[in-house]
Formats: sequence, C-alpha cells, structure tokens
Amino acid sequence: MNLQGLYVATLTPFSADESINFDDLQSLVKFNCATNLNGLYVGGSTAEAFLCSTEERIEVLKATADAATSDKTLIAHIGDISTRKSETLARAVSDLPYAAISAVTPFYYPVGFEQLKKHYQDIIQASGKPMVVYNFPAFAGMNLSGEQISELMNIEGVVALKQTSANLYQMEQITRANPGKTVYNGFDEILASGLMAGAVGGIGSTYNIQAQRIVDIQDAIVNSNTKEAIRLQREANEVIDALVAGGVIPSLKYVLKEKGVISNDTCRRPMNEVSAEAKVKLNALMERGLC
Repeated sequence: MNLQGLYVATLTPFSADESINFDDLQSLVKFNCATNLNGLYVGGSTAEAFLCSTEERIEVLKATADAATSDKTLIAHIGDISTRKSETLARAVSDLPYAAISAVTPFYYPVGFEQLKKHYQDIIQASGKPMVVYNFPAFAGMNLSGEQISELMNIEGVVALKQTSANLYQMEQITRANPGKTVYNGFDEILASGLMAGAVGGIGSTYNIQAQRIVDIQDAIVNSNTKEAIRLQREANEVIDALVAGGVIPSLKYVLKEKGVISNDTCRRPMNEVSAEAKVKLNALMERGLC
C-alpha cells in the first residue's frame, strides 16, 4: 500500500456550547479536500480527540468519511491510553473508507515495550486495516530508541510511522533501517529537514491554513531546490511562530473562522482562547496572504 504524501491533521469544530458542529466539520473537510494535499489524518491530537468521548470520536470519523472526496486518502487516528477503547474505535472504522488506522503510543501510565507491541497488535486485529504507528515522545512520555521503533514498524500490519520528533538523526536512522516503510515527518516546522532526512511525506496541523506552501516545500526538496525549500520553510515557520504564540489549535480555528471556513472557533475546555495580542499577529499574517 502506497500511503506516501502529505496529510492534513484535521480539527474538530465545536459550537459555542462545545458540542460538535457538524456543519462546520463538513465545511472544513471540503476546504481541505480542495487542496493539493494527498489526504486527511482524522481524529488525532489536533482534533482534540482526547477531550472527546469515544462515541464523539466515532461520529467525527464517520462524518469526515462521508464528507471527504474520493480522491483523498483517509487515515483514522484511533489511539488511546486504553487498548479496549482503541479496539472499539478500530472496529468502528473497519467498514469505513479509511485506508489505514493510526495510534499514538499510550501516555500517562508507564507501559513496558512488550505490552506496547501487544497494544498495537490487538488494535490491528480489531480493525483489519494497516497501521501507522504514531511516535510523539514529547507528549507520550515514552522515548523509544531507534531499534524499538524499527521493531514496532515490523509488526505484521504496520506499514508506516508518524515521527513527531525533532531528532533528525533518529529520523535518518529509522528511514535507513526500514526502506520499505513509509515515514512521515510530524513537526511542521522541520518539514524540509525531515524530508531531507528520509521522510517521504508529512502529517501536520498547520496544513489546515498553509496547504499549498507545504506542497511546495516537498516539491522543492524532490526537485533538489534546497534554496527554495529553505525560503518556503522560513515562510511557513513565520506562520507557525504566530500559531504557537496564540496556542496552535485555538489559533488555527481563529484563522479558519476569519477566512469563513468555519463559523465558530470554540475549543473544548481547558484549551485556551486566543489572546487579543495573538489575534493582531495572526490578522497581520492573513493581510499579507501568508495564511
């Protein structure tokens, strides 16, 4: 299965009362499907998945699949700290048009490596779909070695890795050791560097508002135009700096609301609201056409 390419990590729009706004969700999916990205990564941390119930997560996965266009590849993030919850989510998407499932390594409670492997094996069996392992050491509280990551990538049914880490040396080691597997760059601010280190695509939240620039960065790397890739990455990072200052998910929703893609920029508590100062910076970027 060829899952290479660039995937937007989708958001979950909410109404003012924090209920899921399915009209806004449909609008956002259509907006992302109109870009030159390869597909959508649905239900991950960008989607505030861990602030949603299991039933709500299933509803979002179903609604996104219904709204997406057939030319886009869909990956369903069904990860949770509970294997049972992950299995429930995995079974829920087994008959939906998702090309693969994905799951972050469990966080909060300490998990041994053998238990981690069993966690992934159980989820794969529940879904019957290929798995994209999601390694995010900064948030998962689990700093896997390159050898351990390679071992996860060679579990039967695992076809790819989302590597959200600034350790580019490890990225190169992983891609060198696993030439038959797809590896995605997870930190948008180092997309060009990640691609240079061997990644064959990326999954990112800021793709929601700068999709074409992301595509252009990959094209520049593929065409060995390093100077252009650096210029575009610096431009992307100017946007990312402003998003980080205001809180990435709230700021993304603010920009999308200002652009008329969604009607409400509410996030689930305790997520912060965008400050007035951050809005000034984001408005200035929009006026310059950078996002």
